[in-house]
Amino acid sequence: MSYDKLPVPDPDLASALFFASLDTGQLDIQRCARCGTPHLAVILCDACGGDVFLAERATGSGIIYSATRCHTVHHPAFADLSPFMGGIVELSEGPRLFAPLIGPGPFAVGQAVTAEVLRVGDRKLAAFQRTGATV
Repeated sequence: MSYDKLPVPDPDLASALFFASLDTGQLDIQRCARCGTPHLAVILCDACGGDVFLAERATGSGIIYSATRCHTVHHPAFADLSPFMGGIVELSEGPRLFAPLIGPGPFAVGQAVTAEVLRVGDRKLAAFQRTGATV
């Protein structure tokens, strides 16, 4: 299955580090220097209002928080992928992100997954595949 044509959002001020790390093949989080709260894309910490963050390499492991099989194609880039799986993954560091669920299923809430960075044209995107049983 090819993900070459998927739309990848343009980074903004909050998400620049997240997308820059993906473009190097890594998955990084930002940890608030004041209170330690982990974030994916942030300008101000939603826990304490801090504005200084430390980049930290994520383990890439997490669990499926929510999953859905998408049958309706709302963008032409997904036409060849339908039906496809997407889900919200809670990283072991705490933040959650929506990403494709790839590889052999079935996928279930609570299931352990690991990140894989996929090339999408000249950019990269985080996706997750199963690594084990439901937690």
